[in-house]
Amino acid sequence: MKVRCIISAALLLALAVALAGGCAERKAPNDPATNVHPADWMKSTSEDFHGLKIAEVGLISCAECHGEKYDGGSSRKSCYECHDGPSGHPEGYLVRTNANFHGNAVAAEGPQSCTQCHGEDYRGEEHGGTTCYQCHNGPSGHPSTGWVDAASESFHGLAAADRGLDDCARCHGEDFAGGTSGQSCKACHPSESGHPATGFVERGSAFHGDRYNSRGEPYCAACHGADLKGGYTAVTCYDCHNGPSGHPDEGWLDPASENFHGLEASARGLAECATCHGEDFTGGTSGQSCFECHDGPSGHPATGWLDAASESFHAERLIETSLDYCAGCHGADFTGGEANVSCYTCHDGPSGHPATGWLDTASDNFHGLDASNRGLSACARCHGADFTGGLSGKSCSECHATASGHPATGWLDAASDDFHARRLVETSLNYCAGCHGADFTGGETNVSCYTCHDGPSGHPATGWLDAASENFHGLAASKRVPTDCARCHGADFTGGLSGQSCKVCHATESGHPATGWFDTTSDKFHGARLARFGPSYCAGCHGADYSGGYANVSCYTCHDGPSGHPATGWLTSSSENFHGLDASNRGLSECAACHGEDYSGGVSGKSCSLCHDDQSGHPSTGWLDDDSDSFHGARIATMGIGYCAGCHGADYLGGDAKVSCFTCHGQLW
Repeated sequence: MKVRCIISAALLLALAVALAGGCAERKAPNDPATNVHPADWMKSTSEDFHGLKIAEVGLISCAECHGEKYDGGSSRKSCYECHDGPSGHPEGYLVRTNANFHGNAVAAEGPQSCTQCHGEDYRGEEHGGTTCYQCHNGPSGHPSTGWVDAASESFHGLAAADRGLDDCARCHGEDFAGGTSGQSCKACHPSESGHPATGFVERGSAFHGDRYNSRGEPYCAACHGADLKGGYTAVTCYDCHNGPSGHPDEGWLDPASENFHGLEASARGLAECATCHGEDFTGGTSGQSCFECHDGPSGHPATGWLDAASESFHAERLIETSLDYCAGCHGADFTGGEANVSCYTCHDGPSGHPATGWLDTASDNFHGLDASNRGLSACARCHGADFTGGLSGKSCSECHATASGHPATGWLDAASDDFHARRLVETSLNYCAGCHGADFTGGETNVSCYTCHDGPSGHPATGWLDAASENFHGLAASKRVPTDCARCHGADFTGGLSGQSCKVCHATESGHPATGWFDTTSDKFHGARLARFGPSYCAGCHGADYSGGYANVSCYTCHDGPSGHPATGWLTSSSENFHGLDASNRGLSECAACHGEDYSGGVSGKSCSLCHDDQSGHPSTGWLDDDSDSFHGARIATMGIGYCAGCHGADYLGGDAKVSCFTCHGQLW
């Protein structure tokens, strides 16, 4: 037993000596003096670089000394002092800001150094079993998803913006023609700007404005500089834009410009404005509230939009642009669209005309008034210079005879509802002045009102004050009744819109002359007017039955009816009103005025021959019979010698009767 123990102790001692000798010959691998590893074991540019050796034989060679977990093993030197694990990558190789970032090595040396561990296909099957495709889309080193998707957080444009084009140049070369990546950026991008080859400047799927809206100002600033005046690209955004807003440099606030923001909003919709100015248009990412100038999200100016006299009047905008300007917000059918406000609320449709009264001459919205107030040029802007349709597609000639705008029929017909004088009365002189000029001498129409009228009064140019003329105003008043006069001269005839009082010439509202109306010897004697114009002259005011009419004064108060004869005594030879005396006093020509030159009726329709045997006017019987009541001698005795002189002349030699009293009588007794 004792011998057995001694033998065992001897064996253990021998084994310990043997092990000690073996370990003494095995140098520490981290100590160059031991020569376990080559001198350039830690030098990445050397052929003896330990990374290359591992790539050749695998990590198993490290595990022998550094342990299965690479935390030291028999070497007592952990790989983790330099590496982040068995991958062999340095600590921080996944941190972009770290000097050991693996992308830096790829950019400097190309992806070939990766193949040594991850395999020629970068899928890791040859050695470490780790595929680059876990994070990348392959040897390019780009993210595995979203690299060419502008909507993705991994979009390469964002990466370029965040890190600068210098970072792209590290792999793709200073000229971006390929570099260590072998992939030229110019395959998709036309220049170093990095902008897409098409659609970046003109509105398309790659439009830079859309990129700006979705990514914000830093997206542009990364290349063009924080002040957007050039930066890395040396191209200032101000060449085209008015600054970081992205709006065009010129015309953005000018409604006459093609760059006017209202047109842009109309063409692209308010949602496009909201992307920068916010859903409520109070600023959003732009920090600029639309409400500083607009009355709300409608986009209309804060003032003047509904004021026809304003430069901001919405109709002016429509004319300057087209119906598309309205359709952009109110919809192609103008029933609401994005604005949710129908144009039909106020208008009759896309024409822009008011919803009611446009064709109603009695309405304040009547288009004739609008044309008069704003001039025919305003009509021409929609209906064309020749008024055959223009952008409206509606020809004015469908209703109007000419470019004058007058109705096709009735304009010059006093009996028509379309008679131009009626329009004047319903509106005012401004109605005419709008087209014919403030002085009515032609204006836009180049047709003077004085061609037919005596001026803005609308009265005929000649004969208005001439009682013998067909244009005599008395006839007009009679035919159209005094209410027609009142429309211009006022209900009390003291001036009205005409400013001319009828009472300057007329005594009362009757319209009769101030003097001579009841004086049979006056040129203004009403009987003379009746004789000249006929009973209708009286009927205009006194009614068709002469019992009062508009004047409310019956002719029968003085006369026996429309004949104009006195109401009593006209046929009584003993009366002062006896018609024979009247004929004698005023002459037979006065009878002829009503009864005709041949006394067979004339305008009166009553023939004198019903009672008289000839034109002499003497009674049919008894005139020469001294026993008769009609004996002419008895008349002389009753009436006086002047009774005969009325017809036979003051010298009784013939007069109007052309029969001398001396034919029968030797002398006058």
